[in-house]
Amino acid sequence: MIKYISKKILMSILVILGVSVLTFAMGRLAPGDPVDTVLAGTKNPSPEEIASARAYLGLDEPAVVQYFKWLGHALNGDLGLSYQSGKPVSQELAVRIPHTMLLTLGSVAVMLIIAFPFGIASALNHNRLGDYALRMINVLAISIPSFCIGILMILYFGVRQKWLPVMGSGSFQHLVMPSLSIGIGTGAALARLIRSQLLTHMESEHVTAARVFGVKRALILRNHVLKNAIPPILTNIGLTIGGMLGGSAIIETLFSWPGAGSYVVKAIYARDYPVIQAYALVMAVIYIVINFLIELSYCFTMPSVYVLGGSDEN
Repeated sequence: MIKYISKKILMSILVILGVSVLTFAMGRLAPGDPVDTVLAGTKNPSPEEIASARAYLGLDEPAVVQYFKWLGHALNGDLGLSYQSGKPVSQELAVRIPHTMLLTLGSVAVMLIIAFPFGIASALNHNRLGDYALRMINVLAISIPSFCIGILMILYFGVRQKWLPVMGSGSFQHLVMPSLSIGIGTGAALARLIRSQLLTHMESEHVTAARVFGVKRALILRNHVLKNAIPPILTNIGLTIGGMLGGSAIIETLFSWPGAGSYVVKAIYARDYPVIQAYALVMAVIYIVINFLIELSYCFTMPSVYVLGGSDEN
């Protein structure tokens, strides 16, 4: 098990280093000159002012030197200064990322509440009326973009019924509509995976043998079907959580949620490259850590396959 965990840690570190290279390159290859943003308030800047700004930003050094300096600062928690506000980006993200994680937690709760009951019910009623109805609802929920669901809920629950606030944060009520906007579609997608996995394992030989010996349906589902179906479901949940963290920008902007997503959207419009780079790097690290934890969970759900057998396939 130690060898398995060490290998995963090493791979995660290599991936993070690769992401750091891509993130740095993204900031340098993006259109526009950061100097223009810094000197936006200066009319007709002189060549000396432009050179001074480039030196201040470290853009007068070779790209390799710039990268290693940036990486060293990032490892020490220094993600640079925002071109817009002049404040440390790490402080800004430290305030906003908890809001994004709270929204992600709410969305995951909605996703799981939808996915497991729908997926299990659809599998247990395979090719019956209930299965067809649930599958149709799933397809509909997956087809509608999350921001469309958000707009519809704002118009009905916020504007028409006035049941829920449509902007900001600060209470559980503020969290409901953004979480539903993200969680409904992801829950429907996960429900389809759960249904597929359950049907696959329900047709296996050991499940058929258990039925022949008169084992109760609930016990078969818990001990023989769900147990074997969990690893790919966990993998999908981990990928989905990472996607929620990095892909909630539209919903955060729609509901004026003070998270990291809405923060980086403003930075993109302003070409605030330190913010964009820091956001991409931090979200990538969080995503990799989540997937590392999901892979560690295999040590407990299927140790014979993922640890004792020496396989690291997902």
